This record gives sequence, structure tokens and C-alpha cells, in this order.
Amino acid sequence: MKKDELKKVLEDRGIPKELYNLDGVGRTDERFCLECNNKWEVYFRERGIKTTDLIFNTEEEACQYIFEELVDF
Repeated sequence: MKKDELKKVLEDRGIPKELYNLDGVGRTDERFCLECNNKWEVYFRERGIKTTDLIFNTEEEACQYIFEELVDF
């Protein structure tokens, strides 16, 4: 699943938007953030500070991780 698909699935399942940021803009305090810097990063951001970086080789792997974490929230 890619970023656009993930966004739709999360919206369809009613996952609160304040728990994730897939576009890299907006709030400075999110639970799951997705960013591409040669590799796909999933991280938490609190008060504007990145923590807990997880690095994935593909967009699909990163999106699957976020999906699995949020679907059971």
C-alpha cells in the first residue's frame, strides 16, 4: 500500500488525523509521521522534536507499518 492508499484506508476506518502526518506539513506534534529522504522514515514528533526513527527501504513497508500500528489503536 502506498501513501495515498494508506490515507484513504485510515480515513475510512475513522482513525483520528491527529495521530498521523503523511504529508510532512501541519502540526508539530504527531504520533506517526512519514517522510522520504532516500529511504522511508516513520517517526514520532513531540513538540517539534523527532524521536524514534524507523527506516524502511520502500514506501509500501513504511505504510504497512503505520497501518498495522494505527488499525488497532
